[in-house]
Amino acid sequence: MRRFRVLALDGGGIRGAYSASVLAALESATHKRCQDYFDLIVGTSTGGIIAIGLGLGLSAAQIRDFYLQKGSVIFPSTGLSSNLLLTIRQVLKPRRSTDTLRDSLKDVFQDRLFGESSRPLVIPTYDAVAGRIFLFKTRHHLRFQYEAGHKAVDVALATAAAPTYFEAKALLSGASFVDGGVWANCPALVGLTEATAFFGVPPQDVDILSVGTTSEPFSIGKGKRRGGVLAWNVTIVKTLMNAQAESALAHAWLITNAGVHRIDSRVESGRFGMDDARSVTDLVALGEGDARKKENLDAVNSRFLAGESAPLSRFY
Repeated sequence: MRRFRVLALDGGGIRGAYSASVLAALESATHKRCQDYFDLIVGTSTGGIIAIGLGLGLSAAQIRDFYLQKGSVIFPSTGLSSNLLLTIRQVLKPRRSTDTLRDSLKDVFQDRLFGESSRPLVIPTYDAVAGRIFLFKTRHHLRFQYEAGHKAVDVALATAAAPTYFEAKALLSGASFVDGGVWANCPALVGLTEATAFFGVPPQDVDILSVGTTSEPFSIGKGKRRGGVLAWNVTIVKTLMNAQAESALAHAWLITNAGVHRIDSRVESGRFGMDDARSVTDLVALGEGDARKKENLDAVNSRFLAGESAPLSRFY
């Protein structure tokens, strides 16, 4: 029996070039479009941008090229002195310009609406005004009637508004949103929950392709373990994000009875920064190489981009 297929895309700034390249290489190898074979696509932050692009009909190669062409515009390369100034600026205000990101996204998404997606989408964010998690969803259930009318650019800006990097995204409703990565940087469990709660699919019938944005070895040093706020610094954020991702993957894997296939790459610490576009071509090459590994191509050919395409979902 055909299983319900979910594509889950992690957050990670410019490192989304890795994820897009993985998908582009898989499309090239199979001669099939990702959006035609997944019943549900969930994406956080940069993964949300990719998810929206797929939903609006862009090929993975087009999205990969967006990172190649716009990465250095959104995240201009900086020398040592300029990077120091950005770091100082980050103490008082967002490190990067939201205007630049918005203009770059508009070049691709234009004025299209989020609800124009041909596939069900779930995009995690956090409502800064109400102090609660928030999910932008297409109209794939009778309960979801409100977010589809937002512009795709605005939803992308909401999920990608990483605290200290970009300012929160305010919408006309009075709400203000920050990056969904604060609670669901790896949205595999979000996708599983959506599949079971709103599509009525038993967990054991869900197959999840989870694509990361590269990861680094992580541990908490003795000094930080014994220290206070100054000692922990950004390690607090890294700890929360690593723990969340590990928890989401482990729970989804157990609940689906090993129904999760993960594509990611372990890299040395500090190799790829969230807002450093200088290594975007390396990210692309790494993603293409990982996609073509036998264990990944075998899984994709047997479980995800194989058999019948996903039926057109009913939208309300």
